[in-house]
Amino acid sequence: MQEKSEKQGGPSRLMDIVSNILVVDDNRNNLELLSDILKLEGYYVRTAESGEVALQEVAQERPDLMLLDIMMPGIDGYEVCDTLKRRTETQDIPIILVSAKGSIEDTIKGLSHGADDYIRKPYNEMELIARVKAALKMKHLLDEVRHTNRMLSNQKEQIDTIINTMGEGLFSVNQDMEIVFFNSAAEEITGHNFREAIGKKCMQIFDCPDAGECCSPGPDFVPLRDQKVVQEYLLTRKDGRRIPIRKSTRFIFSSDDEVIGRVEVFEDISREKELEQKKADFISMVIHDLKNPLTTIKICDKIVLNETRRSIDADLTRLLQNIEASADHLLNLVNDLLDISKLEAGTMEFNRQRIDMNDIMEISINTQRMISLTKEIEIEKEFAAERYPIHGDKDYLLRVMINLIGNAIKFTPKGGKIRVTAKDMARLKPVDPSTAELEVAPSVLRISISDNGTGIPEEDLPTIFEKYRRVRGTTDIEGAGLGLYIAKVIIEGHGGRIWVANNSDHGSTFTILLPALPE
Repeated sequence: MQEKSEKQGGPSRLMDIVSNILVVDDNRNNLELLSDILKLEGYYVRTAESGEVALQEVAQERPDLMLLDIMMPGIDGYEVCDTLKRRTETQDIPIILVSAKGSIEDTIKGLSHGADDYIRKPYNEMELIARVKAALKMKHLLDEVRHTNRMLSNQKEQIDTIINTMGEGLFSVNQDMEIVFFNSAAEEITGHNFREAIGKKCMQIFDCPDAGECCSPGPDFVPLRDQKVVQEYLLTRKDGRRIPIRKSTRFIFSSDDEVIGRVEVFEDISREKELEQKKADFISMVIHDLKNPLTTIKICDKIVLNETRRSIDADLTRLLQNIEASADHLLNLVNDLLDISKLEAGTMEFNRQRIDMNDIMEISINTQRMISLTKEIEIEKEFAAERYPIHGDKDYLLRVMINLIGNAIKFTPKGGKIRVTAKDMARLKPVDPSTAELEVAPSVLRISISDNGTGIPEEDLPTIFEKYRRVRGTTDIEGAGLGLYIAKVIIEGHGGRIWVANNSDHGSTFTILLPALPE
């Protein structure tokens, strides 16, 4: 290949690629004629007068195309063809045989020796140029294909190396959920080797309590491009050992937006879970150890306050009262943290029995009545029935109701109003969230706690039930952001649902659904 540059108005532009053609013929007149024709077309032309010289020229500089005569002394055109096509480094050089031998048998023989085309002498100049251009075009296209294949092969090697040295397991499945790729980490985590996994259904390798569910997000799930689905569950390895894993799923789409497969990345989170458990155990121990001294402080403070109430001044009395209030606040926080520790460890137990939610709501309202009166807040109640029997834990449900009514008082301005309503329904509303227990319950108890306060910022609504989450702009109000999280866990532990929405005018409404029992 040779390059030539052209100048256009000053600086030279990128150099044009000029095809390099080697013309081989023992007849000098033929050589000169062919050379002149090709040079006029802008090609770089070299010549050789024998087969031996032709092979030497190819060794020094590979041509893009050869025009080769057959009948030459010494090494003829057939042998030159055979020699070049046997060698890996020269086998892709296109060769056009140019010969006076014009029978069909001669053409077939030339092509059988590896020639890419055959032109009979005397040739038509335009046909010759057309054949040369076609051969070069095909050569350049093949060169591009080979270059692209080399690049793809290199990239594939790099990707394979990265995938097989990554710490996370990775596998992919087709639309039939058959595994088509399985990396080294996947082999190590599952205990299944590549050959055992390829072609198997996902659920055959990734056994879990609900194999269909862990290998598929569900029949009603509609995946979106760039969507990631994360699941955690226990994986049963080939050796029978169960380990916790976290699996992330991304979907592969066709040009017609049809799901044609998935890529799964998963990791063994045994160590992570172990560390979480140790951390939870340590926190639980510390919190538990804080409870006793706080209780002692509170009791001692109350004794001192009662014994010295008539003999100390007002300032010291207020100081002792503040100590008692602070101890109460810390004890409440410690109790909340202890409950969360139990929830996350899976050791919280509900003492569920037949109870009347009317009693729970009445006690909760009366408990908060004095606090509401100090803020001149009116608490209204509207119960559609005298009794609302449910199967639940009285103490935990009482805690939920007291927390929700207390929150409503906190966030309602002086002179405001809170409304607690309850009614039973034969079935859920279509827009209501559901649970398995709510679906089969004889009826559903719907409780609402509404206020006409400032409401909840829209950006906080989706996360308000998360741990340590507090409403923006309420830093002056006591609380650690644990009450709503605990309330949600307790309600869901009773097979119910809880959510919050802002009212159309002012304030917000917390709604609880609980499975009800027949009267």
